[in-house]
Amino acid sequence: MYKNRVSMDPATELRRYTTLDALVHILQYRHLRLTRVDKFRDPFEGSVPKKQIDDQVPIFSSRNAAQMMSVSAYYPSMSMPPRRQLDLWMEMTLRRRAKTRSAHASCWTAGHESEALWRLYCRDAGPEGQGVALRSTLGKIEASVARHDLFVSPIKYRYYHDGDAFDDEMDPFMHKRMGFAHECEVRLLKYDESHYFALAAVLTSGDPDRATPPELPEHIFLDWSPAAVIERITISPYADDSYEKKARDAIASIDPSLVDRLELSVLSERRYAPQF
Repeated sequence: MYKNRVSMDPATELRRYTTLDALVHILQYRHLRLTRVDKFRDPFEGSVPKKQIDDQVPIFSSRNAAQMMSVSAYYPSMSMPPRRQLDLWMEMTLRRRAKTRSAHASCWTAGHESEALWRLYCRDAGPEGQGVALRSTLGKIEASVARHDLFVSPIKYRYYHDGDAFDDEMDPFMHKRMGFAHECEVRLLKYDESHYFALAAVLTSGDPDRATPPELPEHIFLDWSPAAVIERITISPYADDSYEKKARDAIASIDPSLVDRLELSVLSERRYAPQF
């Protein structure tokens, strides 16, 4: 359980904006796809606030180490910090990158349908924004992945140049910069702690001959029951008649029970014509 999880009503609507091809894969194989976090668009995934760095600098600085060395002469039993192989800043960067390479996530959006997110996350070999969105609720989605040992939490958006340091190991995964607040993200995270420790140890060892653990795959696929979770499948406001027919035919051929859950976006002028 993530201790700093943001409170959210289990009845909150969540949407997953995606391509038709991705939806077909989900329905055919009954899998939920998670992407390795270092493959996300935001290069600051896994970052920590400035306060966190400021708090650590005195602990690991060479001046502090020198002070401890001088004091240790009077206290033979005093343990000394290990000799650093890397510059502090480089080591912190390598550890952050190791974390993002050791975790996978599926990202959903809380709240109402968003025109901006259609354009950001849907491009189905056609116009920008052409795709589909899966709609469910936080409670249903969380229950559907309970057996997979995931961390589920709304993302908290903040400024990183001010404010408190993080106080939980999962905080770097569950916070993003304020500029991403439009995403209203709820994240399903799978974290491989043993992989992180093994990878971080190699990256920070300074030993170029030390064996690196195998890279985790870019995507992992978890057993999932889409028909039990998905309440509606929304077709993009940028879909024309032919794309809508293609989506309806593809879904009907895999699971006819989902046909009645298909709908055209409320943002589409083919569903609600502009009123002047």
